[in-house]
Amino acid sequence: MGLWRKRGRPVENQHQTGQTGLAIIAVLASVALVHAAWWWLSDSVVAHGNLVDSDGYARLVRVLRLVETGDWFNVSLPRANWPYGGSLHWTRPLDVLLIGLALPMATFVGFAKALFWAGVLISPLLHGLAAVTLMWAARPLIGAGASVVAGMLSAVAFGVLGYATIGHADHHVLVGLVAVAAFGFTLRALVSPGDAARHALSAGWVLAFGVWVGTEIQVTAGLCFGVAALKWAVQDGGGGLAVNRRMALGFLLGLIAALVIERGPGVWTVQYDRLSIVHVTLGALIFGLWSALGFAPLKRAWARLAAGAIGGGVIFAGMVALFPKVLVSPLIDVAPVMLEIFASVAEYAPVPDPWHFLVYAGGVILALPWAVMQVVRSHEPERWGWLLLVAGLVVYTLFAVNWIRWSLYVGLFSTVALAHMMMRAEALFDDFAPAVRVTGKVWLLLLIAVGPFAVGMAGIASTSSPAGTREFVDGDPRPCPVQAMSRFLNRAPWGDRPRMILASANDGAELLYRTPHRVMGTLHHPNTQGIIDSIRILSGTDDFKTLALMRQRRVDLVLVCRRWGGDAYRAVEGNLYQRLLDGDAPGWLAEVALPEVLGTAFRLYTVAEP
Repeated sequence: MGLWRKRGRPVENQHQTGQTGLAIIAVLASVALVHAAWWWLSDSVVAHGNLVDSDGYARLVRVLRLVETGDWFNVSLPRANWPYGGSLHWTRPLDVLLIGLALPMATFVGFAKALFWAGVLISPLLHGLAAVTLMWAARPLIGAGASVVAGMLSAVAFGVLGYATIGHADHHVLVGLVAVAAFGFTLRALVSPGDAARHALSAGWVLAFGVWVGTEIQVTAGLCFGVAALKWAVQDGGGGLAVNRRMALGFLLGLIAALVIERGPGVWTVQYDRLSIVHVTLGALIFGLWSALGFAPLKRAWARLAAGAIGGGVIFAGMVALFPKVLVSPLIDVAPVMLEIFASVAEYAPVPDPWHFLVYAGGVILALPWAVMQVVRSHEPERWGWLLLVAGLVVYTLFAVNWIRWSLYVGLFSTVALAHMMMRAEALFDDFAPAVRVTGKVWLLLLIAVGPFAVGMAGIASTSSPAGTREFVDGDPRPCPVQAMSRFLNRAPWGDRPRMILASANDGAELLYRTPHRVMGTLHHPNTQGIIDSIRILSGTDDFKTLALMRQRRVDLVLVCRRWGGDAYRAVEGNLYQRLLDGDAPGWLAEVALPEVLGTAFRLYTVAEP
């Protein structure tokens, strides 16, 4: 009998492995199908050789500079904010992924073109990996079958697709992937008592990697640490203490390792929006708290709650004392005009109306009540997993209402509750006749999966004006076809040497990517001064002061788009921007004759020699 068991286990394991493999294939196929359909039916960006936004171009410029110089610790962009130079607050993990994805293609098309295609594909590929990770993460809470459905649902979550479609060469989906992995390990630490410490350590490591990728993961870290601490406080002082200590240890060790890799000799640099000693200090204080609590005789729940609250207050006070700006958003701690600029950037803007909320995060309307109901109905220890999910949905939704970029997380985590709801709701039709059963199940599943999105899209369609026809300029369908303009600037006589171009900050990063020229403003908050000076020049009404600032900035060319009115300085009667649009430039600016097609979109001026 013992021999039979030994031989039977591999067969059973092989069967489970085969099922897992099929589930992964099904999830990846769903994601791939949606992205392929998007590319084929809806893409108006990559098909014309463009990326979605300026972040993608800035990322590729950054990676190209890393490859050219080999200087891992140098994150400057010398050609931005000219002549002083600019920088970016991003970190290296996504850079490495882009290089790794580009290298196999570089043999056939050259590295520069391969890197462009790596930027095109990176977010859909990370979306596929995030969907598979979601399937793994949710399994202990909702079961194997429902977890597969959750992974597949992420393929049609518009909050996710808003950042995961082709042409998004940025880190948003990578941070979402890390958040899902952290959720999976924290969930296991909460609901798997026998192996909780190991999972908690892994959760800490993953969260530390997330801080390395992007500091916004600190919200997810707060959720994971918060629910784990609450469980320790109200339920079990012993095992829960070990779980929290292990999670804090993994977090601290991961942050230290990431800091050394990312910054090298600059480990003591204080920076709030990029992994720095600030975040390692936070990790050390959290680990110190949980280490100290191990020596306290906290037998009662109220004592643990009080100790946790006091310890949290000490950490808060310590961080504020050491780093006074730790609670200040990078977008608030800048000149007021920057807030107006970033408010016009879609991902930083609030959800404009209920219809758009339904499109980007509508699934939470069904997911959150269902998850709350499971907190009430479920038993220990699964209740803690549902509580973690509820906390995440509430926090992410509140953030998404104010910053639409957080809809990515709402979309990812809503799928867990929606998939569980689907599996339960499907049984409602089991007693009906076959035709009714099939029809009812299909419509119910569609309602859960895309119902809020469909209502939102219908609402937007009913309140929006019909879209106008696109006018192509040299193959570029955008209102301000920077790609076409760049080809002109790369030709003689403008391409004979690098020149300093004053243009909209919206176009700065793309000009850096497509030309050898220099720019003043790029749409990134570390480059605040470049943006402010470009606004001061283009909104200027005093020619003497305006020219003096242009000389200081060594401006060679001024480029204005005739079709775009979204810049913060806007066209005001008599300011330089309006005069340039009207072709009424001051004497020290001479208009450059553009080809007819380009002239419909731009005006280009050269600055007179001093």
